[in-house]
Amino acid sequence: MEPTYTSGPTGIWEQRWHQAVIDALNTWQQHLAITLVDQPEQAQVLVERRRPPLRNNRASHGRAELQLLEVQRQGRWQLEPKVTVMISPGQAQPAIQATALHELGHAFGLWGHSDQAGDVMAGIPGSKPILQLTDRDLRTLQWLQQQPGLTQPARP
Repeated sequence: MEPTYTSGPTGIWEQRWHQAVIDALNTWQQHLAITLVDQPEQAQVLVERRRPPLRNNRASHGRAELQLLEVQRQGRWQLEPKVTVMISPGQAQPAIQATALHELGHAFGLWGHSDQAGDVMAGIPGSKPILQLTDRDLRTLQWLQQQPGLTQPARP
């Protein structure tokens, strides 16, 4: 995540944005192994405090964009995902948290949308921010984790 400035005219808003994103990360961390790193080049998921660019002339409060990078690990070339998550700062703190929770879901592999407005991964959110994963969200995550080829191979 980007550094947070605690002073100056925007300090309080940056702190609120940062705390909302941390709260969303903590929610996912209850179900996934997440390691925070200090150096952006080490991260597979980058979270940025910025308004996503228009897409099809439509504004959005958040977006996750996937890239596949070819990297060398232990002398072997392989593809690794790198996801940039953009979360707009121009929202109330619960809305930032809900947006971060949804976009991080995409970053962690849930690229589809739910047709249920009460789910974190809803394509069209309801009137209230959703701040906790629902049973449907968790079942989708569990289903994804059980797919062949998505588990780590056993080490000899």
